[in-house]
Amino acid sequence: TAVDMMRFSDQSLFRNAGHEDLDYVVVKWLASSEVEEYLAELPEIVGRFSRLSCVHVIEHQTDPTIGYVPNLRAMMNEGFARGFQLNEYAGLVNTDVYFGPQWLGNLVRYAEPGRVINSLHITAVPLAAMQHAKVGIVNEDLGVPEPDKFNQARFDELFWKHYADNLITAREIDGPGGWRQVATMPYLFHRKWWEACGPWATTFDWQHQAPSPDECFFARIAEAGAEFALVESSIIYHAEGVERKGNRPKGAEHLSEE
Repeated sequence: TAVDMMRFSDQSLFRNAGHEDLDYVVVKWLASSEVEEYLAELPEIVGRFSRLSCVHVIEHQTDPTIGYVPNLRAMMNEGFARGFQLNEYAGLVNTDVYFGPQWLGNLVRYAEPGRVINSLHITAVPLAAMQHAKVGIVNEDLGVPEPDKFNQARFDELFWKHYADNLITAREIDGPGGWRQVATMPYLFHRKWWEACGPWATTFDWQHQAPSPDECFFARIAEAGAEFALVESSIIYHAEGVERKGNRPKGAEHLSEE
């Protein structure tokens, strides 16, 4: 539903990718007419920034047996499955994200089959809402990534403050959470981890208060022997759940949250 945010985010994604050999998989669900019109324009928009990229739009069909957020998780699984049909590596991006210069090229530079490679992640989530500080997270609210709402000047300041041509592995950090110190978003990981440890669970285990399905997925990857690492030259901003917390798309109003 958030067409203005998606347009703003996509422009930064492709303009700042620093890497042209990619496929962009968009999973739509109950898309508004405005989003449908934008998606029809998207290949032409992408062509202004990249010669080799390709847009793939797939559609999620509502699963009425699960809640609203579980349907969103199912969308992510469908996106990963399509991504790994196309390439050895795939990763997740969101609509409420602004992407800094060379964000993808610098992830690709350090990608290896045995590694989950992550960007430095500036987030609007306050530190008080987290269990503890993390090396891969910078806590500061820069606003919604839309024209006239996003604090571009402050992003640029933070970018150059934290930018370094450096790779940090979880093993190097003496901090709580282990691999979680550098597990952020966006990330790239090899197809073999998806085949061995995927997909995400769609529902949250409220009874046992297990970690969220995405964290459980990456915990399985860590237990299987993957190295988690952070690239300090790949920096993004994530407003965190903006569209999910807004108005639901028409047709999803009746679904429970979880």
